[in-house]
Amino acid sequence: MIPLFVGYAAMLVLLSGLKSSGLFLTEIYALEHWMGGDKWMHFTLAMLLALFANMAAQQRLKLGMLKRVIVLMLLLSLALVMDETHQYFIASRRFDWGDTVSGCAGLLVGTVMYVLSVFVLRRLKRPAISDRT
Repeated sequence: MIPLFVGYAAMLVLLSGLKSSGLFLTEIYALEHWMGGDKWMHFTLAMLLALFANMAAQQRLKLGMLKRVIVLMLLLSLALVMDETHQYFIASRRFDWGDTVSGCAGLLVGTVMYVLSVFVLRRLKRPAISDRT
């Protein structure tokens, strides 16, 4: 999962950098349109980032789930806000609180999806009560 997370995060940095430099704008706007618009793209990409980050962190961070999830949410939210803030200083981009909120909502949903999937998988691995007797 770590290579998936690293590759996905690198792709997001590249996508932001390309848009900031004015390269591949037609393709980037087509991707935004395909994903339902700018806000939905921020939401979906952040949701996937949270899922991949949580799966990778499960392998690397020796923390309990609650601490690991909190640390990751703080780090991912900080990275998201930093990316959005850097756009304020680039003439071709603009800071947008709506993008920030959409991204943070995506991080939250992705994290909740991860936590729920862990609980469901643990529950499925546990033998049924009738099997224990």
